[in-house]
Amino acid sequence: MDSAQEQLGERVLAQAAAIFAARSDIGAAELLRAVERLEFQQTDDGYTTSTNWHDYFWAAVFYIDAVDLPSFGDEVLDHLLPTIVEVASQNGRSAVDRILVKPALPDPAVNWRQELEGGERLTLLQPQDIRAVDDKRSRITEVTRMRLFDTLRLQNVDWFGRLEEPEFLNRIFDLKVLESYDSRFPNAEGDIYQHRVNNDDWEPDWVFTDGRFGLSRGPDSVLLRFLSEMLHPVVRTDTEELRELLELFNTLLARDGYSLVPVDSISGHPVYGGRRIPVQARPLMVQPSRLASDRTSDAQGGVSTPYDLVRAQARGERKDYRLDRLPMEEGGQAQVFRAVHKATDAEVAFKRRSSERETPAARMRREIEISQLLGRHPNYMPILDSSPEDGWIVMPMAQATAEDRRDDLKDPVQLRGLVDALMDVLELAHTHDWLHRDVKPSNILLLDGRWALADWGIVRRPRGQTTKAGRTRFEIGTEGFAAPELFVAAHEATPAADIYGIGRVIAWALTGKYPQMNVQLLPDPGPWRNVTRAATHADPKQRLQSVDELRELINRELTEPVEPPVERAKRLLERTRAGDPAAVTSLLELVADHPEEYELYLHTLTGLSPEQAGPWLSRDSQGSDRLLKAMADHAGGQGVRRVQFSEAARAVMWLHAIASFAAAKDDWDLLDEAARTMCVWDAAWDQWNAQDRIAPWLRSLSGQAAQLVAAILRDYPASARHFSGLAEDGTVDLWIRQAIRVAVGTQRP
Repeated sequence: MDSAQEQLGERVLAQAAAIFAARSDIGAAELLRAVERLEFQQTDDGYTTSTNWHDYFWAAVFYIDAVDLPSFGDEVLDHLLPTIVEVASQNGRSAVDRILVKPALPDPAVNWRQELEGGERLTLLQPQDIRAVDDKRSRITEVTRMRLFDTLRLQNVDWFGRLEEPEFLNRIFDLKVLESYDSRFPNAEGDIYQHRVNNDDWEPDWVFTDGRFGLSRGPDSVLLRFLSEMLHPVVRTDTEELRELLELFNTLLARDGYSLVPVDSISGHPVYGGRRIPVQARPLMVQPSRLASDRTSDAQGGVSTPYDLVRAQARGERKDYRLDRLPMEEGGQAQVFRAVHKATDAEVAFKRRSSERETPAARMRREIEISQLLGRHPNYMPILDSSPEDGWIVMPMAQATAEDRRDDLKDPVQLRGLVDALMDVLELAHTHDWLHRDVKPSNILLLDGRWALADWGIVRRPRGQTTKAGRTRFEIGTEGFAAPELFVAAHEATPAADIYGIGRVIAWALTGKYPQMNVQLLPDPGPWRNVTRAATHADPKQRLQSVDELRELINRELTEPVEPPVERAKRLLERTRAGDPAAVTSLLELVADHPEEYELYLHTLTGLSPEQAGPWLSRDSQGSDRLLKAMADHAGGQGVRRVQFSEAARAVMWLHAIASFAAAKDDWDLLDEAARTMCVWDAAWDQWNAQDRIAPWLRSLSGQAAQLVAAILRDYPASARHFSGLAEDGTVDLWIRQAIRVAVGTQRP
């Protein structure tokens, strides 16, 4: 290809890009990025080399044809046809020569590529960019603009978001060159600041009708830029409000062939821009939108996002999608490819069954079936198109998974947003008796700034609709995140199984550890710890039973004032004295969760009888170990507390009572830890009244219990010496006598 042809090809592409740029469309920038992926063999041109300038030209022409014809005005065709003729004559398409041609566009700027690719900051709009245009050049009608502004007024939406009004407008317009309506100020910036920030004597919606900004009557590009800026992450931080505004804007703009779509991102948050909607995908009638108070979209509503366009044209045809050669993800059941929906150029995820076994096919059918119920829920990853027979489904392309955003989820606010999303979508599923059964970080996806739960392949249908229930045995769920009952009787699981998954996700996010099967994982002391414990109890009957119960607990733990542990312990202790067994468990968990609280251990804990505390200590080995270790640490007052003799005696006697309980139950682990902690306190404080209770107990021990305690006495000779009177007592077990003799020095070890 000679230099003349190369220059002509560059000019063709630049002129096509200039057309898009003049219409505030991101199509040109997308075109530049998409050219390498086009299937040129479908053009019948015979050109398949990406370096050939003809490919670039026809890519532009095909894009225009697919997206805008016949909606392009005459002025666009008038500019484009001469270029088509020039290239067609060199590309063997002489029939185009008969088309009536008119003067071509002027030469584009030399830096047009950098501008389209975002290499330079968006230019502030000048007066000539804002001035009113005739109806022929403005596709967004007066009716659409009126409904947009009326809805924003009725819903009291702050169009400037978290910024001040002059600050917001300075992001779009050059206020220093726009006229002032107040003679005291040289330009619009001072004018607006005086009347909106200082005096506040203009109505909040003044900007919609102010002729200087051309929102009510002006170029489409101005209004689209204004609406896009309203959604900018610097301007608006409330995810739910952003979602509702985007739905409102796109529902109304779709009437006139526009949509706001993500064109960039900042720290993972989408930045929006205007785009033309293909003619064949535009709705014939769009229902009026509102800022919805509910969390689900109206299934009968109009097309409002690029993914709605894909769904509107879904026909189960594989040829409608252009796939990357290699999958993004590949598992044992399916492959996931990045793909492009040809008709709309929307980027999607194409999930294809990779096994011919019945199980993956059945899973894919279940995913399609549940989509009929949840398809419009904002926290569900929807299925846009599918072919059950051929084994593929199409979903939106997520920006990230929860695994990718793990560091962000350590922030309680970010974590709460994710948990709320899971609760919302699962509550709807549970209402109709569907269970997800595989809630885990990799199945929680970030889509357009909101969390969505995906991969419903092992969902359990409502009872009475399941098939081959006995087939569901040991393959349900992911180890560590799946509830224990899913590995025993998955078909009989209840909503508590999904509650367990949410709890494990919370623990994973806050601890940074992947949970292990049948091993408790709790975050540090705080409100989320209590939520996690209640959600992940091993026994499903003792777990939270519904999303409503989980939401109630979260709201209570995260919003109520934090009660001091000692005060809460006093209330729980009173309930234990009234015979409430649940209070005993709550009290012991509270004590174990606050190892630093001396008063909880030396005053509250010792108030529980061994019959009350013993069963929990025996049952919960991890909690017991933490509690007894903290009790041992308090023997020295931890350097901040002066231990009283009466407190020391009470501690030793309580520990002796627990050890005696454990010995009677043959609970060797509890006996070992309780007796060791008892010896720590006895060695430190030498309380006779406590020893008067321990000595008869030592005399009564025999067999395995005597051997275990003897080993402890050998490890704590300072305590063993306090019982030297037993060394020569023939009624005492020989193992214990020998340990005491070694401690007092009458026998070598």
